[in-house]
Amino acid sequence: MRDKNFRLLVVALLSLPVLAFGQLKEQLKPQSFSQLLTQPQGLVGLIGLDPSRFSMQHSYSLSYMSLGGRDFSQGVYLNTMSYRFSDPLQVSLQWGVLNQPLSGLGVPSLYQNGIFLSGASVEYKPSRNLSIGVQYNRAPGGLWYRGYPYYNDSRLRPAESEEDKPKR
Repeated sequence: MRDKNFRLLVVALLSLPVLAFGQLKEQLKPQSFSQLLTQPQGLVGLIGLDPSRFSMQHSYSLSYMSLGGRDFSQGVYLNTMSYRFSDPLQVSLQWGVLNQPLSGLGVPSLYQNGIFLSGASVEYKPSRNLSIGVQYNRAPGGLWYRGYPYYNDSRLRPAESEEDKPKR
């Protein structure tokens, strides 16, 4: 019985291309450039995503700190993209770009500038009182003093020259 079901599945999969209808280039309706801009067909039509179910949120945060005669700045751009596949299923992805806007002032970099993945989630909510989800969250490194006020990091101190070292 199992072998018969497998053969039936293989025959069905092999016959799917026969059922598809082709379209010749001359059968396409010409579209103006303005129509293409206002009604994009790209990947949305290709993979079947509905733009009304897609949402995107942006934020930019800039922090500045002056401590011990040194100035530090940190800029973070975050982009959150969400897509609701069906009424109970939503997938979200959050990524960001970390930069140090005032690094041109001779301040040593505490972290590497660049793109990072901040989080991703899948949430399934079949009813109002039940929600099942999986999340991945990650905060970027480079937080000053690691949350501890007496942390002494050598990257925060200027490099000592031979003249500045104490003489013995």
